[in-house]
Amino acid sequence: MDPESSLLRRIEGKHTLDTVMKETNLTKESALNLLSSLRRKGYVRTEGGGKQKRIYTISPKRMQKGTGLFTLINKYAKVKIVPSFVHIVHGRYREENALIDAIETKDVRTLQAAIYLFAHIKNWTMLHALAKKKHVEPVVGVLYDFARTVTRTRKMPEHVRQALLRMRPKKKIEIVSHTHADSGQINTIEHTWNVALPFSKQDQEEMR
Repeated sequence: MDPESSLLRRIEGKHTLDTVMKETNLTKESALNLLSSLRRKGYVRTEGGGKQKRIYTISPKRMQKGTGLFTLINKYAKVKIVPSFVHIVHGRYREENALIDAIETKDVRTLQAAIYLFAHIKNWTMLHALAKKKHVEPVVGVLYDFARTVTRTRKMPEHVRQALLRMRPKKKIEIVSHTHADSGQINTIEHTWNVALPFSKQDQEEMR
């Protein structure tokens, strides 16, 4: 493995300038030069600045420009996530698409970040159609009800809710294998949809 690849794997994730300096033992000027060089090569994405502390997302894989699952999720998520794979869409890609794609990852952290998309869903009919196509109607429903307990959401039309509920499975299913919520309120939501949520109490607190 070449030195640059080794460095990228060592410092992969979310960083401030201070943490980059600490991880690399570089001076402020040298760390800024390193980040600038890696950004030009596509390994660093920058968020914040001004009054907000600048956050650097560092990945050992080049982060292509454009809209995709992780760029859209991170636009709204309270806790940003590092992409686990490259997902870039050429053409229109909306919050409704991102929510369904997040469900398909079956990844707890991706789902945790995707919860905030419910505050930006504009076309519920489209969301229902996408969920129907992927056979995840009850998963959309249980995630929506859960989202209402931790953040603000747009109101789901009643006819869409009823259409999702009609696909409630007879046998309880898991969104993520071998992961279960551990809260009374969440258990009630799970019972409504017969779908097991993957979020722990700590996850729920972090999302509020």
